[in-house]
Amino acid sequence: MCYRGCAIIGVGDKHVFDEGLPMRFHLPGVAWAAVGVFSSLCAAAATTPVPSPSRPGPATMPYATAHDRPLEAVESVVAEVENHTKYRVEFNGIRQRVPANLYIPKDGKKSHPAILLQYGSGGNKNTNYIVAIALKAVERGLVVITIDIPNKGERKNKVAPRLPFEGAFGETLGDYSRAVDYLTSRSEVDQQKLGYVGISWGAITGITFVAHDPRIKVMASLVGGGNFLGWLPPETVTPEARAAVEEFDPVYHVKFIAPRPLLLLNVTKDVMVPHFMSESLHKAAGEGAKKVWLETDHFFSTVDRGKTAEMVIEFVEEKLKG
Repeated sequence: MCYRGCAIIGVGDKHVFDEGLPMRFHLPGVAWAAVGVFSSLCAAAATTPVPSPSRPGPATMPYATAHDRPLEAVESVVAEVENHTKYRVEFNGIRQRVPANLYIPKDGKKSHPAILLQYGSGGNKNTNYIVAIALKAVERGLVVITIDIPNKGERKNKVAPRLPFEGAFGETLGDYSRAVDYLTSRSEVDQQKLGYVGISWGAITGITFVAHDPRIKVMASLVGGGNFLGWLPPETVTPEARAAVEEFDPVYHVKFIAPRPLLLLNVTKDVMVPHFMSESLHKAAGEGAKKVWLETDHFFSTVDRGKTAEMVIEFVEEKLKG
């Protein structure tokens, strides 16, 4: 049987998934993004596969939502500075309470565009680069929220017990949905001007999320990718495994973002997300997406990170205002 929430390992000449394995080691030269997704997906048993229960196809929303469930939100001021207020907020997610950082501009305006801003696999809501991007966005008048996804930040080692078909990838996307529910509950937020910005793992998960949440009007993906099974010999992957991965793999969902504006920003020297994963995502996105390649690495170490962040924020801001 195939269970969501597992990692891929070799068994004979087939591949099976084992929960959490990729997070315990790093595979040099293999995409962290691809390895990370296997911690949230599953494949069929290697020997005698049992027919899987029916699951939604790629065109179907592959995560739970809870728009009508009470948020029971609480907030506290973390910092008051000249141009914004920073809050620590917490609300009901799909399975757990979700802590988040919320940044509200002090510009005298009653309503603002807003973005959900998410980090890479090693980060959390307080990681330095994600905070720096949030501050640049709030300077331009955007409300920003960044959440701790399952097993990150304040939720580290607090993952709730899981049942079959309830993996961390799907819970992450469901919690993104709850974060948007929270944003739309704020009087400072223009509900018609919501965006998503994701970096690395935040881009990979974000594409599949945004594809099925029409409330998000624009997305920027930085160093994301798709086609998770592309680095495995096709003959080693069972049909059940392929179906399970396709359910979440952004390469099968990115087309549903159109006609909404989409920025795909990738780099030429990425050793974390292989070039074929980036190219696969660009191809699947179609002609309507804006595709940018920078001559640098996964961490943008040889370019001006501040200017890169400003370019991304300007894209989102322009499309939301338009």
